[in-house]
Parts: sequence; structure tokens; C-alpha cells
Amino acid sequence: MKELIRHILKEETEDIDRNVFNFLIRRIKKETKKFNTDYDVLEPFELTEYTFEGLPEYGFNSFYNSKKDLEIKLCKMLYEIGVVDFWIYDLEPQDPKRIKLIKTVRQFLNNILK
Repeated sequence: MKELIRHILKEETEDIDRNVFNFLIRRIKKETKKFNTDYDVLEPFELTEYTFEGLPEYGFNSFYNSKKDLEIKLCKMLYEIGVVDFWIYDLEPQDPKRIKLIKTVRQFLNNILK
């Protein structure tokens, strides 16, 4: 009984899913490209591309629409490749599993988009 209570408390207090976070961190590749301009007074235009090793269709660049769009795209990727076994919109908004996944994806995006 005590072990069950400890396990439940640990799950509720842990902010992010370390397995999902580590999966994303290990596979992300960042590539910065510079594009020259015709004008000497302007600095070169920089574009940063983020891709996932083995999953090129889920990449994005530094001109993304919004973080919300990226969150949905990454959650879709995690669901389609089988890292998570649920789709975020199949769960209630306050479901602990959904909240944990969204927090994990947000922390990942905050770390790489600095």
C-alpha cells in the first residue's frame, strides 16, 4: 500500500515525462543556414532548421507559425510513431497524462528554441 502511494505521488509531482523528453532530445538535429543579401549594409539572413533523425517529415524551421502548432505537430509525431499510446484530443483537458505530455513538449521546445 505504501509503495502504491509513493508511486502515485511521484507521478503527480513529476512535471515532465523523462522518457519522451530524452527521446526528443536524442533525435533532434539543428542546422543553421545563412543566406547572403545583395546589400552590403545588411547582415546575412539566418534560417535554423530542426529535424528529427529518421523522421524528416516532422521537421520545422525558425519561422514556425506558433508554439501551439509545434506542440500539436510533436504530439502527433509521438503518437504516430508509438512513443505515446494516446492522442491528446482523445483525453479530457485536465487528464494527468495529457498535461504531462504537453508540459514535456513545451519544455523541449523552450530548450531548443532559445
